[in-house]
Amino acid sequence: MTKLIRWYMISTIRGKEDQVLESLNNRIQAENMLHDFDLNANDGSAFKIFKKPTLSQKEFQKKNEGLEYKVKYVNLYPGYIFAKMHMSDEAWFLIRNTQYVTGLIGSSGKGAKPTPLSSLEIKKMKQQEEEFQRSFDAGENVFGYSVGDVVEIIDGIYIGKDGEILSINSKENTVTLKSEGYGKQIEIIVSMEIIRRIEE
Repeated sequence: MTKLIRWYMISTIRGKEDQVLESLNNRIQAENMLHDFDLNANDGSAFKIFKKPTLSQKEFQKKNEGLEYKVKYVNLYPGYIFAKMHMSDEAWFLIRNTQYVTGLIGSSGKGAKPTPLSSLEIKKMKQQEEEFQRSFDAGENVFGYSVGDVVEIIDGIYIGKDGEILSINSKENTVTLKSEGYGKQIEIIVSMEIIRRIEE
């Protein structure tokens, strides 16, 4: 019987995604479960974290000065990793019982196995990851901001204000923020160089 290999979305504790990925890679080998996982899905691993390159303000400054700088890759989907696998009872049990895993998306509980992602959903995620890399390589949106990010303005006339990113102009390296001002919602257009992401 042919095994049905599909992509699944695993929810984790935020900030622990890399540890979960490493644990799962180790566990499927140690527990002889390789047969249920597609090791060609992502550079020899059945697991993937979609990431985008970013520069901190400090590293951006170094880059502008022609100095050596470090690029940080952050999860595009915080709190989630993806697995290309056959959802056997054993594989399902192994994933659910890995430290920092909080569940599998599309599982209602009560013994119901999770629903796999469609190939279109995975294709869109890969395209988004590629677009962030292309944009970064072109010197656009090097801070890796996304619509919906909450940021604080750290310089200029609006210093100290925070807001949610409504839109991004990568060519101009600006964002439009929705912020509170004068007792009502206002939109502010600012350079990406004078904002910083507010960590949750």
